Formats: sequence, structure tokens, C-alpha cells
Amino acid sequence: MKVDLHMHTYFSDGTMSPQEIVDKAVNREVKILAITDHNKLDSWEDLQKAAQEVGIVPIRGVEINAAYKNKVVHLLAYGFENLQKLFDLIDLADSEMQRMSDDLIANMEGADPRISVSDFKAYNYDRRKGGWKGLHYLFDRGLSDKLFGGFKYYREYGCDFAEYNFPTVAQLCAAIKAAGGYSVLAHPMSYFKDLSKEELEEELQQLYDMGLQGVECYYPTHSEMMTKTCAAFCKQHEMLITTGSDEHGEFGKEAKTLDQTIGCMNVTRDMIHIEPLLK
Repeated sequence: MKVDLHMHTYFSDGTMSPQEIVDKAVNREVKILAITDHNKLDSWEDLQKAAQEVGIVPIRGVEINAAYKNKVVHLLAYGFENLQKLFDLIDLADSEMQRMSDDLIANMEGADPRISVSDFKAYNYDRRKGGWKGLHYLFDRGLSDKLFGGFKYYREYGCDFAEYNFPTVAQLCAAIKAAGGYSVLAHPMSYFKDLSKEELEEELQQLYDMGLQGVECYYPTHSEMMTKTCAAFCKQHEMLITTGSDEHGEFGKEAKTLDQTIGCMNVTRDMIHIEPLLK
């Protein structure tokens, strides 16, 4: 039974609807799935309905920006119930993401005549194209030749993730657990790819001490060392072991350098540990 617990719809920065996600999952023989939109919960009801019609097991999920040391990591939350404290933290992460784009345009306003704060406020984009408002605005105003190309300006103008007040890993882990859910570190290779095995284990230990309950051990960009080290750590500490493609539809094909289509990891239920999510 193939599993994929990490993908995005047009409710955040993907290009597909929940129904289209389910249709693709059927074609890719995925039987257990979670939509994990960035700081958004809107897809859950549509996913439940579409999955039920085709016999797919849906797991409630979301991907949340979380402050950790001097960087921002992504936490996947699974199987949680409605809890206002958790929702408030998700809303905070979402508002900080939006503030990044607002600040970027304000900082760039005097540097390029093609953009202005007032123009950006009035600007709308087609969410079916993926990405987010800031990227579309920069692309449509001719500042980037590809949609994802505008991302470089966030760093250049001091509006990168680490500059903003995202909820902390500890705050989110506590709130997710209080909501009856499980916190999982998404794609650790994105933050720890240059670490040795011992250094990686130390980072995982610190995250575990903050309340982390699982790791996305199987992910398309992971090295063999990353996968084995994360899986061994999770087994030792009785944590969740998950997998995900990080499917973003057409937007993902532009932004990513390898196949990250639903089910691309070919990971089955017996290869991982997600039993608490299926109760």
C-alpha cells in the first residue's frame, strides 16, 4: 500500500485542487495520503470527500513555518483536531509569510519604477498557477523571467525567512500534541545536508527534546546517509517515520530539479511508521 504524506494544492502554492490530487493519487496507486498546504487548512474537507469516493485513506495535515535557532524549518502536523491555540500559530506563520512579500515590495519601491506598494495591494493573481502573490507580481511586472525567479529578491532586500517572527518549533510541537496530533520534521536535507552523521543526530536530538514526534525520513532529495540516520533515530526514540513527494503540480516542476510527483518515492506502509495516524 503506497503512502505519500506531503503535497500541496492551490490553497497554498500548488496548482492542483484536492480532487485533482486524489485523481492523481489513484493513477499513481497511492492509498494513504495527506495534503499539507503551507500554513493553510482549507483543503481538508474537500480531501475527505474525494478520498472517500475512491477508497483512499486521508490524513489531516498542514506544513508550518517554524523558527529553529537561526533558521526557519518546516514542521508537518498530522492527525490533529480543532484547537484554537494551534490555529492561531498557523495563522501567525501565514501572516508572517504574507508580511515578507509586503515588506519586499515596500523595500523595492524606490529601486524600480515598475513596482509600487499601491499597485501591489491592488494586484490579484490566478492561484491555479501556484506560488504566491509576491512571486507572481514580480514576474508579471517583468522583474523575473520565471515565476520562481523572484525568490532571490527576498534575500537581496532583507526579507528572508529568518528575519520574521514565525512560531518556534517548541511552541508548535506543544500545540500540535495538545490538539491530539503529531509533529514531523519535513525534508531535513533542506537544513542539514552539510552535516556529518554525528552532527545530524545532535540536531535531531535537540528537536526531539523540543517535542518533535517524527521525521520525514523518505524524501526525494535525501542522501542515503540522511535517510538511514533519520530512520534509525526515529526507531530508537519510537517516533513517526514518514514519507512525502512534496508535489506542487506545475509550479513544482519549475521550482524543483527532480521528479517530485505524487508517489514518486514508492514507499509502502510497511516501510515506515505511521500507525498512530491511522487509528
